[in-house]
Amino acid sequence: MCSLSNINIIDNNEILSEKFGYQLEEIVLKLIKEKQLITIGLSGGSLIDLLQSILPRLQLPWAHLRFFFVDERFVSFTSDDSTYSNYQTKLFRKLPLTDKNVIKIDPDLKSVEQCAQDYENKLNELLNENDQTFDIVLLGMGPDGHTASLFPDHSVLNVNQGLVTFVKDSPKPPPERVTLTLNTINQSKYKIVVVTGESKSTIVKEVLKDKNTKYPIGQVNDLIWCLDKTAASKL
Repeated sequence: MCSLSNINIIDNNEILSEKFGYQLEEIVLKLIKEKQLITIGLSGGSLIDLLQSILPRLQLPWAHLRFFFVDERFVSFTSDDSTYSNYQTKLFRKLPLTDKNVIKIDPDLKSVEQCAQDYENKLNELLNENDQTFDIVLLGMGPDGHTASLFPDHSVLNVNQGLVTFVKDSPKPPPERVTLTLNTINQSKYKIVVVTGESKSTIVKEVLKDKNTKYPIGQVNDLIWCLDKTAASKL
């Protein structure tokens, strides 16, 4: 199962979704004993599909959860490229959430720079003097080893100031994005990445077996890996 050990290999996506969800539930129920609000960073891609099949079945303290986005495309919420829109369609509508439970970008601002600053301001409101780190970030990984909107050999990896930064020339469309910085991700309490598919097995091997840190996902510290058998096939 997806445990707090570093590497977890699960037979198929259905079991992966369940184990991943129950691990998330375990972490949330542990944290709620210590604090009033729990922050959970969401990523796009296949993670949405895994979460939509398990999250509505979990017994979570929904009123105490604050979901935000690890990264987001600077596009209208009516666009198919909007991560928020995909979550709203596939998941949020199934959950007992209100607007205050979900922190999202403002896609109507004039520039991606303004959008990033506005989003950082919103995220800062979630934190307090005694706790300046997010609780849980749920990550994915692309076939090139990127995570969030942190791409290999991109200058965005060198941004250390602030919670959030922006990308104007993403190698993967759409080009303009808002993303947590690598430093923000690394400071989060629990970092979980879910990786599925044989197309990602080479990167998984290079990062986990060969200890290669050239890929952004390999630069995330204390990462909990949840892999299906095909993604782990070269380990």
